[in-house]
Amino acid sequence: MQEVVKIGNNDLQVKLYKGQRVVTFKDIDRVHERETETAKYRFRDNKKHFISGIDYFEVTRDDVGANFATTYGFSNKAPKGILVTESGYLMIVKSFTDDLAWKVQRDLVNTYFKFNEVVQNFN
Repeated sequence: MQEVVKIGNNDLQVKLYKGQRVVTFKDIDRVHERETETAKYRFRDNKKHFISGIDYFEVTRDDVGANFATTYGFSNKAPKGILVTESGYLMIVKSFTDDLAWKVQRDLVNTYFKFNEVVQNFN
């Protein structure tokens, strides 16, 4: 059974890649209650500022195996997908300034992504 974290009014399924928690653009849009593809557009508009392997991972089915769609929520037809790390998430939502954005950002950093820090301190 997959772990789920409550963020605002939404349940967010925990997604791991290379030992760290990640989110998808779809996750960001959902918890921030934004229109579909808002996070993707923010990423694309500012891609020159994002560092692959630090702020995001571009993954294919070969990278993650048969669970590409079920584990990460990508379309069955998608050849690849973007997984966003904590630093990438913070950069994407930098432009979200409404009250909900502030609450969701605090919740994600303090609950969802905090797991990474706990695991690192434990090792």
